[in-house]
Amino acid sequence: MVDVVSTVSGIQNQASSASASLSANFDTFLNLLTAQLQNQDPLEPVDSSEFTNQLVQFSGVEQQIQTNQNIAQLIQLTNNSTVAGLSGYLGQIVEIDSLVGELGADGIEWRYDMPEGVKGAKVSIQDQRGNVIYSQELSTTEGTASFEWNGETTNGADREDGFYQMIIQATDSSGEAVNVPARVRAQVSGIDLTTDQTAISTTAGAFYFDQVLRLAAAS
Repeated sequence: MVDVVSTVSGIQNQASSASASLSANFDTFLNLLTAQLQNQDPLEPVDSSEFTNQLVQFSGVEQQIQTNQNIAQLIQLTNNSTVAGLSGYLGQIVEIDSLVGELGADGIEWRYDMPEGVKGAKVSIQDQRGNVIYSQELSTTEGTASFEWNGETTNGADREDGFYQMIIQATDSSGEAVNVPARVRAQVSGIDLTTDQTAISTTAGAFYFDQVLRLAAAS
């Protein structure tokens, strides 16, 4: 994982150190050049080509250091812009491309889109071991609906906090399986920019930002 803050700081520190070193070396070079020119034999002047080559090299290094500093500034500006843009998501309800949610005090909510022509549908909740701990029949009415699970098993026992997956099994009039698109619905509580992929914290757990399908209106 890449820490953006550490990356920017590292580039800036390296550029600053390199710039200071280059400045000191360049001052030494100019002092030596001046001394040699002042003490050269007029009948056998110093060949200036070597000094010219060194000046060109110093110029190239200086340009590279400046480029690194510009890159660090660009990363910082981009990061600041990203923070400003994502801050608008805090407190918002989002729908996330995931069937897995983290059970907390408020339970887990999913949204699903029941297609036309479904004759039978059942929702199941699985724990991390794949065990079905809750199931019930679902309405087959066409359209978008919500399913909320408060952490109780089918026999009424409370489950501990953790990650749980919702599965919808639906069939048409001929008994063929029908796909029912579904996703987690949760409120955003935090933004994490310290990894190589922007992540969000929600009431249903942590997800990558690119899993967000849409902002949703509060219930």
